[in-house]
Formats: sequence, C-alpha cells, structure tokens
Amino acid sequence: MTTPGRYFENRIMSPRTVDSHHELLASLNRLTKSHPPVHTCSTGWSFSGLYSGPTSLALLFYRLSRIYPDMDFENQSLIAWAQAYLQLGARMQRRAPTPSHCGIGDETLAHLALDAVTSEDSSLATRLCSYAEVINSPLDDGSNEWLYGRAGYLYLLRLCQGVFSKDRNARTAALLERTIDSTVNRILNAPQPWTWHGKQYLGAAHGTISIITQIILSMPSMVPRLQPLIVELLDQQFQSGNFPSSLPAGSDRLVQFCHGGPGIVISLRSLLPYFPEISEKIEHAISRARSDIWRRGLLTKEPCLCHGIAGNACEASSPIIS
Repeated sequence: MTTPGRYFENRIMSPRTVDSHHELLASLNRLTKSHPPVHTCSTGWSFSGLYSGPTSLALLFYRLSRIYPDMDFENQSLIAWAQAYLQLGARMQRRAPTPSHCGIGDETLAHLALDAVTSEDSSLATRLCSYAEVINSPLDDGSNEWLYGRAGYLYLLRLCQGVFSKDRNARTAALLERTIDSTVNRILNAPQPWTWHGKQYLGAAHGTISIITQIILSMPSMVPRLQPLIVELLDQQFQSGNFPSSLPAGSDRLVQFCHGGPGIVISLRSLLPYFPEISEKIEHAISRARSDIWRRGLLTKEPCLCHGIAGNACEASSPIIS
C-alpha cells in the first residue's frame, strides 16, 4: 500500500535480519552488470562528479576498499574497480571549476581528488589545491553548499587529506591544510544566512547543515562560532520529527537525504562528538527524526542516495558525508 505517491506504508515493527555481505555482493553485481566500466554508445554515461556517473561509482568502490581492504569482487580488487570507472572520465574534456560549480557534483574536482587518492599521486592533490584561488575569489559570491559549492570542495580536500598525511607527505599535507583553511574562511566570510538560488536551504545537499558539517569536520576549532547555528536549525524541527527543506518553513513533505530529516540525521551523527554542550538536544532531535524516517522513509522513487530509500537507509549506518 502506498500513501499518495511518496512512500510505502511501513507496518514493520522491528527490522528484519539479512545477510549484509550477501546483499552487498548482490548489489555490486547488479550495478556492474547494468553499468559496466566501458564507454559505448549504449552506456550513455553522464559525468557529474560524485553526484552521478562513473566517478560516483569509483567513489563507491574506493570507500568499500577502505572498509574491506582484502576483499576482491569478480576476481579483481576493489581499488582496481575504482580505477576502471575513473578511466572512463580520464580523457574527457572538462570545464574549469567556478565559485558557483565547485562541489562534489563537479566532475573536474571529483575526478581529480579520487584519482589522487586511488593512485596516491601527490601531484594530483596539488592540482586540486590549485583551484582554490578561483573557487575562493572574494570577487564572486558563488555557492557555499555541498553539491555545487565550497562545502563540497572541502569534502574533496579532506578526502585527499586522509591519504596525504603529515607523516607520509608533509609538503602535500601542509598544502591541503592551507587550502582547507582558506576555503573555510571564505565560507565564513559570506553573508548570513547562506543561501542557494536565493533560498535559505537547511538540508544535506544545498543547505546549512551540509556547510556546517564540512566546516567542523575540516576545522573543529570553529565549534564555538557555529554552535548557535546548530541550535537555530534544531529549533526548526517539525512536530513530526522531520525538518523543513528551506526557510521560511513550508510543507512537511520531503523526507529524503537532500531535503528533510535523513540528511540532517546523517550530518548530526557526524557532528555530535564535537558539540558536547548541546549533545542532549542533538540526540533528541535525531531520535524524533528517526521515528519519522521509519514511518515515511520507504520512498517510492528509485532506490538512489539523494531522493530514494538508499539515502534514508544510510542514516542508520556510517555517515556518508563524513
């Protein structure tokens, strides 16, 4: 039974037990058979960074390789799968990033960051940092959110930071740290509230929570400055437990990663250790939002991360934007 088009009615009182490893292999099998790492007329790849296309699948295999370093799939290492998908975009003509298109949806930056970490090539991380002068220009307001803006650039810089640490590559680590600092400062110098396309969004793709999450994970010293914004956001929670897509608050309708409770819960779980003074308030908000996600989160859209049930399911697993 569906409730007017958006979600399946969820009458299950407790989660069912499944073999997670079996489900993972089945999902990878479907994915690689439906979207193999080949470039033909029938494949129809689009290249939108980590949002969609082969680079997004490369990220999937890269992250899995960090969780399961000894795992092979179809007689090939997970890193090899990641590199195979990256190869699809290796020779494509890319546009240069701009302050308005520099987030995780930018193919140039996302491909560069993933290529850097999968190959452990510090010169590619250096190239990623070289775009900061344009991205953080004081002459262009640009965007500060995660999908298309500077918060997404922070995510990609931190992705590289996890590989090029001070003890392994001091020069590259220092460059990444300086670039992160300049990007955080550029975001914080933008007029408040942060807006995207003229609206004050709150969610994990375009909104306040995405920006705060990337700043805090990049520079924890900003906690005192951003704690009041977290409190303001928590105060916007609907009676249902969901969160508005944007302010002023409108319909309590969207329950998905991009807009609504699921993305905010994932973000709050990453932020919780950094905000001990308001931890009870955060935990209470997470609990209320989870109840609503359980009730209205079985979305009828395709099972994707942004607008589908896969993104909603992630709120019960590892944070995907941490």
